Amino acid sequence: MISEMREKLQFDVGRHLYGVLGTYAQLTGFEETVLTQALDPRGSRYPQPTNVNRELLARIGDEDLRKLVRAEARRPKTIQRRLGQELDNLLGELLQGHWFVILKQLELLFAYGLDLSVFRTRATNQNHILLLLPGRRIGDHVTLFHEADSRFQRAIPANLIADNHLWELNDA
Repeated sequence: MISEMREKLQFDVGRHLYGVLGTYAQLTGFEETVLTQALDPRGSRYPQPTNVNRELLARIGDEDLRKLVRAEARRPKTIQRRLGQELDNLLGELLQGHWFVILKQLELLFAYGLDLSVFRTRATNQNHILLLLPGRRIGDHVTLFHEADSRFQRAIPANLIADNHLWELNDA
């Protein structure tokens, strides 16, 4: 998987959104053992994964967050819109600092039904994004949060990540 990714990271033109699927435990192990040792095509270590949930909440601030939560029942799209704006801003800032970013802990995006196309839009040309996703392939689609009760499971849009840019961790 790392050698395939390293090869894909060499290209500057095109779409560069990648995903790694697994259980939370598998993703943690992958992050702590494989990603900390991996080198990109330029010979640098992979960047530390960014916790998206934590970053989005930190960007909003406590007082704004309280106001949004109080207004959620009357205006449910308000939080969704704000989180979407903050996600786009976060991606822009992360990609300004580095051409390759790794993102983990994306639960807020799915809880609020955010538009995930921002990843495809931002992961173009010289920008590469790797998503660490708690999920697995089931048939021809990807189910996220597959370890949870079925009412909490989500499907990743079929065209979000190209099939040859998506890898699944296994116990072997």
